[in-house]
Amino acid sequence: MWTSPLKTILSAAGLLAACGVFTAGAATPISAADLRLIQRVTFGPTAETLQTFSREGRHKWLESQLHYVGDQCLPAEIRNRIEKLDIEHDNPAAVWRARQAALKEAREQGSQQARMAVRREYDRQSLAQAFERRTLRALYCSNQLQEKLVWFWYNHFNIYGHKGITPIFVPDYEEQAIRPHVLGRFQDLLMATLTHPAMLEYLDNARNIKGKPNENYGREIMELHTMGVDSGYTQNDVQELAAILSGARFYVKDKPLKQVRRLSAYYLEHGAFIFDPARHDAGDRIFLGKPFKGSPGFDEIERAAAILAHQPATARFISRKLATYFLSDDPPKAVVDQMAQTYMKTDGEIASVLRTLFESKLFDANVKPKFKDPVQYIYSSIRLLYGDRVVRNTAPIQRWIKGLAEAPYEHLTPEGYGMTRGDWANADQLAKRLGYAGQLASPRNKLFTPADSGLASRESNIALDPASAAYLESISENSAHSYLDNARLQALKPIYESPNLPPLLNKTPQAAQKAALIISSPTFMEY
Repeated sequence: MWTSPLKTILSAAGLLAACGVFTAGAATPISAADLRLIQRVTFGPTAETLQTFSREGRHKWLESQLHYVGDQCLPAEIRNRIEKLDIEHDNPAAVWRARQAALKEAREQGSQQARMAVRREYDRQSLAQAFERRTLRALYCSNQLQEKLVWFWYNHFNIYGHKGITPIFVPDYEEQAIRPHVLGRFQDLLMATLTHPAMLEYLDNARNIKGKPNENYGREIMELHTMGVDSGYTQNDVQELAAILSGARFYVKDKPLKQVRRLSAYYLEHGAFIFDPARHDAGDRIFLGKPFKGSPGFDEIERAAAILAHQPATARFISRKLATYFLSDDPPKAVVDQMAQTYMKTDGEIASVLRTLFESKLFDANVKPKFKDPVQYIYSSIRLLYGDRVVRNTAPIQRWIKGLAEAPYEHLTPEGYGMTRGDWANADQLAKRLGYAGQLASPRNKLFTPADSGLASRESNIALDPASAAYLESISENSAHSYLDNARLQALKPIYESPNLPPLLNKTPQAAQKAALIISSPTFMEY
C-alpha cells in the first residue's frame, strides 16, 4: 500500500538528470535509451523494474527477459490465484459437453431465454477467466517480455472467441498453443496453433474434407500467419495447401471416433484434435513451385508447415511484424533484413530474432515513439499507479479495454488488432482515455474489491474492505503520502512528465485528479 515502507530507488535530485535516470546507490545508470527499451519490453515499467535493470545492467536484464520461465516469474499470491481458476483444471471438451447438455435441457423445457442464459454464462465464465489469468500475468510477471509476446502471438494467430466451440477452448488455446512457444521456434508455434481445435473451428478447417475443400484456413495461414500477402504464392498454392490440410479436425463427443479399418494406422488423436485420414485428400502435388509427395497420413501437414516456416518470405514477414510491435510503426528494411537473417540461421528461433532486434546499437538508432494501444495503455497505467499492489477484480480492466475497442478475444477477423499509431490515435480514443483515466485513478474503481464479494457491482456507497479503506486514507488530501509524494511515481517521472503537466498538477487539489492527469499526459500516451 502507499502507506507501507517503500524502497526509494531513485534520488529525487537525479530523476531528470541530463545523463539519464539513476537508481540510488546503484552502479549502472538508466539512460533515456535504456528507458525506451524497458518500456517496449514491458507493459510499462514499475519502480521495481528500474531497480532490477539498474542492478543487472542492460545485457543481463535483457537476456533474462529472452528466456521463457512460465509462472515462475509470478509472486506466490498470483500463482495461487491462477491455480484456483476453473480453466486451470477443466478439460475443455468435457466443459463443452456439459454446456451442450445444459442447452439441450433448456431447449426441452421450451425456454429460449434459459438457453440464452446457459450459453451466455458458460461462455462468459470461460473468457473472463482467460482474461483474468492473462491480466494477472501481464501486471505482475517479472519476465514481462514473455507476457507481451503472449499478447503479440495470440493477436498474430487471432481467434474470435464467440464462434462454435471457441469460447470454451480459447483459454486452452492461449495456454497450450501460444504461451509455451512465444520465445521458441516459430515452426513449433505454427504447428501448435494449426492442431488446436479452436483454430480448426475458427478458420473452418474442421469442415475441410476430401471432395468438399474449404480454402479459408489454407489462405489465411499463408497470408496472415507465415509468408504474407505479397510473397508470391498463388491461388493454386492455396488450393494445394487446403488439400494437404484436409482431415485435420476436432472431436468433442464422449464416445470413440468411428474409424475406417483400412486407414486405422493413419488416425491421430491428441486431446480433442483429430487427424482423420478418411477425410484427407492425399495425392502428389506442386506446392510453392516444388513437387510435394502425397501421403494418407498426418506427415503431409507436418511437411507443409515446415516448408512454410522455412520460407525466406516468412522470415521477413515475421521479422517485420515483430519490429513493428517493438521498434517503430515503419521499421527500416535494414533492421528487418538483419532479423530475417537471424531467423533463417537459427531455424526460426524467436528469442534469437528478438536478441538481434534489441541489440543496443541497432535498437537505439532506429527506435521511434509509438502510440500505446489500449492494452498497453491500461496495463501501464495500473503498473504505474499501483506497482505491486495486487488487483483483486479484473472486470473493470476488461471493461476499460473493451471500451477502448480492443476487447480481448473479440476481434472478429483473423488479422488481429492493429499495432500502429494510425490504428489508435484518434479523437474518440483520446476522449475515452481521458474518461477512463479518472476511473483508473479513483480509489473507488473496484480494482481492489474482490469480484465475488458482492461489492464489485455496486456503483456507489460501497463498503470498502480494510485494505481499500487504508489505501483511500493514504491518498487523501491530508495524508502524508499523496500520489505525487510517493517514491514510486517520482521514480517513474520520466515516462509521464510533459512540459504542460506541472502547472496543471499545481492547480489540481485532489490527489486522484492529479494521478488521472499523469496517465492522461501526452508523454504517457506514447512509449
